[in-house]
Amino acid sequence: MCPVPLARLRQHLARGEYVQARREAERLIQTGDLAGADRVHAYRGAALAHYSLQGVFAAVKLGEVALGLAQKLSDGELSARLRVELAEFYLALGDTHMAREHLFRCEEEPATCGPQPALKARLKQDRGQMHRLRKEYDEAAASLLEAADLYGREGSHRQALEALRAVVASYLEGGRPGLAWPVLERVSACLQEHPDEELSALHVTDLAHYYRLVGDLRVSMNFCEEALIPGRPGVDDRVLATASAIAGANALDLGSRQEAQSFAELAMEYAIRSKLPHLMNQASALRARLQQDEGKG
Repeated sequence: MCPVPLARLRQHLARGEYVQARREAERLIQTGDLAGADRVHAYRGAALAHYSLQGVFAAVKLGEVALGLAQKLSDGELSARLRVELAEFYLALGDTHMAREHLFRCEEEPATCGPQPALKARLKQDRGQMHRLRKEYDEAAASLLEAADLYGREGSHRQALEALRAVVASYLEGGRPGLAWPVLERVSACLQEHPDEELSALHVTDLAHYYRLVGDLRVSMNFCEEALIPGRPGVDDRVLATASAIAGANALDLGSRQEAQSFAELAMEYAIRSKLPHLMNQASALRARLQQDEGKG
């Protein structure tokens, strides 16, 4: 049973009510009545709420406070969990150095996460994402496949699918779509068995990316159009930004510059709304291609 002071915070987090969770966590922190592990969990809850609301800088700051408090309690298991979460926050900022520091500290003390398969899986997933950001794609895929298998054994199907999508991204970003295809098929099969509207919509953009890389731009465009259908379940700004950027690049390669320009504007609009740096970079890259193409004309 949850301790009474934290019950409401944990309920909001479990329900995905992140604005309410953030307010409740901040209220608990400001009262100053919490001590020990309860105080750690209040800061941790605030960090998770901010992160889920795209407030990554605030999440890092709050997460570091939580970690410092946990270390004072000599709670190795809680410290390990906080380090893994902090690594994820830093990766969202593209700071692989700080992510590496936290991940390696966890691995130096395997007893803190060894008995916890879910935590070990998340450690492998974050490590894979770190390698992916460093363009170390073979290492990324290996770690992410381990994470997917660990999640699968625990029955954490959504997390397993997210790890598999990251494997696909590693191969596609590394320019090896042939290796990505069997994993894409595995994701498709998993989604049939464990439907998830959000991940299904993201999977469509992965397929669009794959077909673009193998040179079948028409099929890629079809998947982009599928992702951009108004009212499609599971679609968010990430899906719209990604599909628009891929469609814009396809249109440019197919000789439709005006269409590419329209998609580029949409890609940037959705990327800004998503607040995700890698999507803004993707949209900026498409704009740069358009400018280069105009200069050649």
